[in-house]
Amino acid sequence: MTAIDVSEVSKRFRGRGPLIRRWRATPPETVALDRVSLGIDSGEFVGLLGRNGAGKSTLIRVMTGLMVPDAGQVRVLGLDPNRDQVRNARNIGVTFGQRTQLWWDLRARDSFEILRDMHGLPATTYAGRMRELDDVLGLSGFWDTQARHLSLGQRVRCDLAAALLHRPRVLFLDEPTIGLDILVNDQVRAMLADLARTGDHAIVLTTHDVADVEALCPRIVLIDHGKTLFDGTLADLTRIGARRRTVVVELAAGKGPPSRIPDARLLELDGARATYALEPGVSQADFAARLLAADEVRAIDFDGVRLEDVLRSIYAGDRSLLSAP
Repeated sequence: MTAIDVSEVSKRFRGRGPLIRRWRATPPETVALDRVSLGIDSGEFVGLLGRNGAGKSTLIRVMTGLMVPDAGQVRVLGLDPNRDQVRNARNIGVTFGQRTQLWWDLRARDSFEILRDMHGLPATTYAGRMRELDDVLGLSGFWDTQARHLSLGQRVRCDLAAALLHRPRVLFLDEPTIGLDILVNDQVRAMLADLARTGDHAIVLTTHDVADVEALCPRIVLIDHGKTLFDGTLADLTRIGARRRTVVVELAAGKGPPSRIPDARLLELDGARATYALEPGVSQADFAARLLAADEVRAIDFDGVRLEDVLRSIYAGDRSLLSAP
């Protein structure tokens, strides 16, 4: 069953600041979404990825009914999320990264009791679900703390619990694990994976944490400048990356990376570690020999293909990865 249907959606913004009004008769236009189409079925866990400003947040806001598209159509479980906001809100759960759902001056407990009443949950159902969420997220340790005094990790846990409380059939998760420690992060991933396995939920995840994507998202939708660049499986995206093999080089003490290496491109420099992408057909043995002969490296590790490096190349403008056969 199709849970989310986005058809030819476009959204543009015009600047409205005082300087723009003063110096420009017509404010500049920004294209946030450009004829984006997307279908997501119940049971799918989709990673919606892209650089900052790529259009991810705008697309989430359109799909949740918080923003009206300029053109195109959106349906979530058959409803127009903007025209049917009340009914749609009963079907979806949302987290928005740095923006909390909690009432700022109330205790966490009070916010959840308000949400209980808004969703019409019976007392026994509410108590059972809160026990389940507390087992994973450890909410009871700060249950009586005002939202304004919660740490980032505590607030993120509360927001995730608030999104899951009414067992929504569609989940939109924007950076749901930001600020979480390693153990809680692993528990959250396991809980979300279990939800997806039931086949009753469609889940859309936006994140910059590649580990979350690799652990949770069999399908990837990659957008940039409001356009869909890739829509396919995680395995396919990684396979595409095999056209650019990754090499990690440990530089000799006091040495910088070689200024230019034929058939390779520097992706990242982190202290004494430099990551290169090899062009197709380049011999690993020849590449290693050239580096070692320069007397500038201590070790070379041919890592293979990493999703992080594939995304880094695409974000840097290397569209040949996506267009090559």
